[in-house]
Amino acid sequence: MLHRKTLLLIGITLLGCSLYPLPARAQSSQEISTRVEYVFGEKIEFIGRMPAGTQVKSALLFYQAQGEAQTQSFKAEWDGRGQLTFTPDLNKTPVRAFSDVLYWFEVTLTDGQVIQSEKSTFYYEDNRFAWRMRTSQDFIVHWYEGEPEFAQSLLDVAELGLKNIQTILPLEQKGKIDIYAYASAEEMRATLQTLGKNWVGAHTDPDLGVMVVSLPHGPEQRLEMERQVPHELMHLLLYQWLDLGYGSLPTWLNEGLASIAELYPNPDYLVLLDSALGKDDLLPIASLCQSFPRDASSAYLAYAEATSFTRYLHQQYGSSGLEKLAKSYADGLDCERGVQTALGSTLTQLERRWRRGVFGEDAALKAFANLSPWLLLVLLLLIPLGLTIVSVRKRSSTQMAKVEDG
Repeated sequence: MLHRKTLLLIGITLLGCSLYPLPARAQSSQEISTRVEYVFGEKIEFIGRMPAGTQVKSALLFYQAQGEAQTQSFKAEWDGRGQLTFTPDLNKTPVRAFSDVLYWFEVTLTDGQVIQSEKSTFYYEDNRFAWRMRTSQDFIVHWYEGEPEFAQSLLDVAELGLKNIQTILPLEQKGKIDIYAYASAEEMRATLQTLGKNWVGAHTDPDLGVMVVSLPHGPEQRLEMERQVPHELMHLLLYQWLDLGYGSLPTWLNEGLASIAELYPNPDYLVLLDSALGKDDLLPIASLCQSFPRDASSAYLAYAEATSFTRYLHQQYGSSGLEKLAKSYADGLDCERGVQTALGSTLTQLERRWRRGVFGEDAALKAFANLSPWLLLVLLLLIPLGLTIVSVRKRSSTQMAKVEDG
């Protein structure tokens, strides 16, 4: 009996519910399909499709490039025939090259419903070139000019660079790293929009796990590989090791470590340093903590000094010393305190030892040399004064002798 009553109660309840209209369900995210079309560096078009006749009141496009903190949002256009579009102004809101871009549409209907597309991503690769790809256990090489032997050589240099880096710091690579090889520095710089830095030959976005190099065909190509690839790889591995602390490294240490990792050291650095030393134009290391100069000649000198100074620290304190130094900066210590905590000396003291050890510079002798023009000037002033005093005394003595004789 109880069972029958229960069934009767359920039936009445269901009948009652059927007499009242159910609230309209929100449309599913499947009702907006999306895609992206782009020409690298020129135009990106976000496209959404909805059923024709959908009553759209307004629409927004949201997107966020990998590594960017802010999500961009803009009004999208609805053509009334089933298509949503948005084309950003890349001059005002540039998108990082070789980044994954997350995006989605959000549409408000005239009845107040808000529907959202699924969140999708696209990879913003430089599609002006027909990239070929070759892989190894640790690296993926992308190239568009040259034979497969070129790509294999690039993979070989990357593996050699990794081994060399591990003799400097105990760094382990996490995941495969993409290497994009451009056939000219001009094409590479156009891709990266390097803001007038015409001396830049390679670049790394450590958080993207991508390095970009420029390797024109010619007799210097292999040497440039051995210089650029290990340099950029050190930046990537430092980022993987220190994570957010990577941004706290002084510029001189970050670039110095990358430079001493190069398999083919830049031979021009020694000439440049000797010339600057002779003219007393060396930049103080403390001035290279935050950034390097923007003009080519000063930036080149800054790289030369950072390389020589970091190599000196490696020779004096070893890998463990450099590891302590990098960690002290990653912990948030400033440029001066990081050195004192890790190595027990001030930056000025280390710089003085570096200049003495590498260039044979004697601080006392240099101080004397700097003062010598002034000492000469004083001497030139004192000689006439001394002669005058002697002359006056001699004249006084003569007069006193005459008085005594009289």
